[in-house]
Amino acid sequence: MKQFILALVIVTMQYTVNSGDTLQSIVEQYCQGDDPWQVAEFREGIRKLNYDVIGEGEVWTGVGVN
Repeated sequence: MKQFILALVIVTMQYTVNSGDTLQSIVEQYCQGDDPWQVAEFREGIRKLNYDVIGEGEVWTGVGVN
């Protein structure tokens, strides 16, 4: 029987959107890694956490996202 160690770290932070920011540009600032799948998952994670604010659209200047 093989054993695996699973470490799950959840970190949340508040980010206030600046003029010119897009969801993708925020992801590129904070996502650790350059794997396209990982970047997409990170972006969708931000969207899910903030769906009530941004829905399916983009982010807006001055809005805080988690």
